[in-house]
Amino acid sequence: MTMRQTKVQTKVETRFQARFQIQRHSHSHSLFKMLMRALALCLLPLAGLPAHAGEPLPAGLSNCQASFPLARDGADQKLARGFNLPNWDPAYSGYKPDDSLLGQLNALGFTHIRLPVPAERFMETFSTPEQISAYSAALDAEVTRLVGLDYAVSIDLHPSSPFQHLHMQQPEKGLALLLDAWDRIAALSVQWPRELVYFELLNEPAPSQSVWWPQAQKLVTHLNATEPGRKLVVGPAVFQRSEILAASEPLVGEGLVYAIHYYDPMVFTHQAMTWMPQSPLALISHVPFPADASSPLLIKQVEKLKAAGMSDAAERMLESYRDGWNAERIAAALAEVGKWSRDHKLPVIINEFGTLTFAVDPHARAEWLRAVRTAAEQNCLGWTHWDFSDGFMMVNPETTLPDPLVLDALLPQS
Repeated sequence: MTMRQTKVQTKVETRFQARFQIQRHSHSHSLFKMLMRALALCLLPLAGLPAHAGEPLPAGLSNCQASFPLARDGADQKLARGFNLPNWDPAYSGYKPDDSLLGQLNALGFTHIRLPVPAERFMETFSTPEQISAYSAALDAEVTRLVGLDYAVSIDLHPSSPFQHLHMQQPEKGLALLLDAWDRIAALSVQWPRELVYFELLNEPAPSQSVWWPQAQKLVTHLNATEPGRKLVVGPAVFQRSEILAASEPLVGEGLVYAIHYYDPMVFTHQAMTWMPQSPLALISHVPFPADASSPLLIKQVEKLKAAGMSDAAERMLESYRDGWNAERIAAALAEVGKWSRDHKLPVIINEFGTLTFAVDPHARAEWLRAVRTAAEQNCLGWTHWDFSDGFMMVNPETTLPDPLVLDALLPQS
């Protein structure tokens, strides 16, 4: 750790722990909320943290005031900075943040929450009517809560393997199920403000782009007709990669926001992954960023793969770093989709980006997050961090405190 890194970590830890630890000693919830809101508002100008939507965009987006598509109105501008919240789901067994913490994060500058919603929960092929009803009630309550906390909310239809396999094997049946699911959600959304609650058609569509994009058009046309005025978020197939969107023509419809995901390089963002133990990514750890093929820490991981009999994976890993991975390379990749956004005068957000925390240098992780966030803002793209308090955490579930290095990377001082 360099002296600069030590000073930054100490400063942000002191600042953010002072704000968040008050929660543990408060005997009056309402008084605590008023005190925290006042404290946050007092500290924001001193800290140089981003302002709320409706006020000027943060420094990194200041050059986007005229052209930034998300600034077309105050509500869309809220999509500029956010995080994913899988924790809300009734079946989620981990840490669930309360109103106080979410309110504090909002005061610090986060204005958008993306809610992953398992698509299967709204499909009778996979759920009973009773299960759909119970889940609908839970989603309604959560959306109402988050809107009341001054967040824009995107309902992310986020399927797992049952629907993904069906969608791949039987695309038309998959589309029919999607239409039915969105009709159910639309019926549920009568009380949700149209300017604050967005419908995200489908997370990382499983079929090819040639199959998915015409299906996305049918969904857009349908929802524009049945839910006029509701903003729609749509991403391309192939893991919502930026180059797929940049090579695609825009869809025809009203209120469209386009979404990509960014996790490059995977050997850095997914190192030490646990859910695919046979993957080469499960074996590597402490991959550096920035780095190139000559970096000693990278070479050490290459040798680890070779020793495990994964020579092909080791060579691919080394090859992926031949040109180096740094902030400039990330900026160049996102500039392409930034140009697409400007050329078509359409808003684009990166609504997933993040790095696993299992075996990564926290400062390298912070540098990667800072590089993506900076490139996004330079290209007038909104962003939404993945995730909240799981493997890609921005909040430590044990202390219920935000990671100070992550906050400094995402909401920097001026």
